[in-house]
Amino acid sequence: ETFEHMKRSGDYFVTVVEDTNLGQIVATATLVIEHKFTHSCAKRGRIEDVVVSGECRGKQLGKLLLSTLTLLSKRLNCYKITLECLPKNVDFYKKFGFLVSDENYMFQRFFN
Repeated sequence: ETFEHMKRSGDYFVTVVEDTNLGQIVATATLVIEHKFTHSCAKRGRIEDVVVSGECRGKQLGKLLLSTLTLLSKRLNCYKITLECLPKNVDFYKKFGFLVSDENYMFQRFFN
């Protein structure tokens, strides 16, 4: 039901890399488009759920996913793209032009 909603909305772009020999997804990332009232009702892209399986790390799949979603966000006329990551992953994202923001990141968790 959730996946069908995501497909219908047109604002979720799930990218996957499949190992066709194994028939398994080995990497994935999602671009979520947010429609903002600010910036003249512009769109903001948010990259989420970037995952590369352990055995496939170091094969440039993360680079492929980020390049794909960055290009897509530009084509969709997003004024910016953002993502959240663990401190240990900051240097990885900096390689692709992402900057560390001085803004505070805050959240409330309602369930795991």
